[in-house]
Amino acid sequence: MEIYRLLFKINYNEYIKIIILGFIEGVTEFLPVSSTGHMLLVSNLLNFNNNRIKVFDIVIQFGSIIVVIFFFKNELLKVIKQTISRSNNQNINFFTSHIIICLIPIGIIGLFFHRKLEQLSSVNSIILSSLCGSITLIISEFLKTNRLKERINYLQAFIIGCIQCLSLYPGFSRLGTMIFGGALLKINRCLIIEFSFIVSIPLILSTSLLSIIDNSEVLRLSDIPILIIGILTTFITLIIVGKKSIFFIKYKSLRIIIIYRLILSILSYIYFK
Repeated sequence: MEIYRLLFKINYNEYIKIIILGFIEGVTEFLPVSSTGHMLLVSNLLNFNNNRIKVFDIVIQFGSIIVVIFFFKNELLKVIKQTISRSNNQNINFFTSHIIICLIPIGIIGLFFHRKLEQLSSVNSIILSSLCGSITLIISEFLKTNRLKERINYLQAFIIGCIQCLSLYPGFSRLGTMIFGGALLKINRCLIIEFSFIVSIPLILSTSLLSIIDNSEVLRLSDIPILIIGILTTFITLIIVGKKSIFFIKYKSLRIIIIYRLILSILSYIYFK
């Protein structure tokens, strides 16, 4: 009975706010608009922005990882089979080694500078990075071409990994930086998006675990239910909208995304200044 009371000794307002954040994460995770930037802005809007909430914002992304694995299971299976068989199958566009190489730059910076990077989550920083991220998407649209590469080589994987480091700045968008990197290197957008989502699996898992370890002193046993609710909300939202979001970013113009990001940046600056 004591454990039961401990687990559920939470203000109902926190449940409502974490459901809102889970919904925001689900709607924005598969779009190049920065789900982290959105959650930080909404957290400030809801006055829900202490150290515990920063951990919640990261951990509820576990829900998106489950959906990514489900949506891209065929691509994952191909990569896993190639790793086991060690064959250079021409039908596979990238291998485990490409994923590891892509993760090296962001892994090094994230590991050694993650505490300093956490200080970049102010509203002004998010607005600035959102504007910069919009510029990269504009460039991506201008660099569109029909002559696109259908495979990723090791140098390209490393360059994409370096460009992805921009996403450590909240508001930039990890997916947006990957699309930008793919456009610069003239890689097929469908391919770079699949690569981006698969790379996100170890990236988000490691980021979430690192955040939990670093902030273990502010987390409580009673936070378990609220984290589960946040993860479930994210999962359900992505199951509903995820495939449509993936189709949109693969085959449609990003102009509406760019316009949305610019409008959001302006409105956020006006509201929070």
